[in-house]
Amino acid sequence: MKLNVKTLALVALATCAAVPASANTFLGARMAADTSDVDIISVPGPALVREVRFCVVNCAVHFGDVDVRFAIGTSQDLPVRRIVRPGNCTNWLDLRGPVRNIDEIRFRYQTIVNAGPQAIVTAHGR
Repeated sequence: MKLNVKTLALVALATCAAVPASANTFLGARMAADTSDVDIISVPGPALVREVRFCVVNCAVHFGDVDVRFAIGTSQDLPVRRIVRPGNCTNWLDLRGPVRNIDEIRFRYQTIVNAGPQAIVTAHGR
């Protein structure tokens, strides 16, 4: 199922509204597949952040490996590895070093299948 830009923008707005506004930056979003999947959120432009977190809409997602790749070519594995229920977010996860410029976020996850709409995963930084 293709997700159009308007729908993604509305989800991003709704998620940002539910997240405290303490210098929170929306980094991107992906619609999760109905089973296991590997997805990449390409972060446009310079995204200078110290922490990231992931929020879930529609149905629960079990996060496995989450890898943040930085513009300088290095990467960091984040210890998410838990189920995030719809309407909830992970804790803020610290990135090593000073403020980092994120290029992309690659994550493996498995949706907790139900008869409802597909899960949408959003990434935020601060």
